[in-house]
Amino acid sequence: MPAEPSPAEVLVLRRAMEGSVLPRHQAGGSPQRLLTSLLGEHWLDADAALPLGVLIDLVAEFGISETSARATANRLVKRGVLDAARVGRHAYYRLSATGAQDIRHKAGTVLGFGPAARPWDGRWTLAAFSVPEEQRRLRHQLRSYLRWLGFAPLFDGLWISPHAGLDALREVFQAVGVDNLSAFRVVETAVGCSPLTAWDLTGIQTAYQDFLADHAALREDIRTGSVTPASALTARTRLLESWRVFPGLDPDLPAELLPGDWPRPAAHALFTDLYDGLGELAALRFRQIVAQHEPELAASVGHHTVAAWV
Repeated sequence: MPAEPSPAEVLVLRRAMEGSVLPRHQAGGSPQRLLTSLLGEHWLDADAALPLGVLIDLVAEFGISETSARATANRLVKRGVLDAARVGRHAYYRLSATGAQDIRHKAGTVLGFGPAARPWDGRWTLAAFSVPEEQRRLRHQLRSYLRWLGFAPLFDGLWISPHAGLDALREVFQAVGVDNLSAFRVVETAVGCSPLTAWDLTGIQTAYQDFLADHAALREDIRTGSVTPASALTARTRLLESWRVFPGLDPDLPAELLPGDWPRPAAHALFTDLYDGLGELAALRFRQIVAQHEPELAASVGHHTVAAWV
């Protein structure tokens, strides 16, 4: 029986079927991703629509103007992430069914990443393929999907992964319409270099070390109770934005192939402590903003924990 697809595999296949590229990490994010993230974190399980004023005040916490907030909400409606309705002169917004589903898949990929290295059966997945030069956009999409499945290019046209299954790989290639794929699961690779050279291990290690350095002080702030609800909302959202890069950067290489001081366990432990530790305070700030506009909706505000997605 085929294994149940992981959240990352589900997300990649959806993107492949839509013909869109998986998101790259961008410093600071974008207003659309920020608003989507805030609603996904605190309003995902609520049925009610929120007035536009709530959305404006939420992103204002991050220095985004009212004009930009209005434009962001409208763009998310056009993309199908939000549904809009009017009650008299007032506009209301809620996550669409598609938007909520997409958020759940992304949350499973991001929040479910990194608690422990997966068991490895000692085999590598090799994928050999070619895309014509005139189909550059398709080639860019395909490479984006492969990286999110844990692949990296060992040579031009030959990609390798320690975990990816053939079923997920086959479905992605079928979805994008590329049929010249040869894929294998092998125990040993008869190549002149180690498979590990396909990845920039130094870059990945540095990214984790930077994450630890950037966020370590926040743990003490939580312990001493010096974090306010407003600062918790912004800090938790930015923390999640910082962690979001790792599922697309780190292929979850087998622990036995990595240095003993590999920093991902420490980074994941810090992320979990901060994300969960800030959850209630961040939800309180979100609840305060909602209460200023629609007090009866404030009780519907919630928050997630890492354990809920692992």
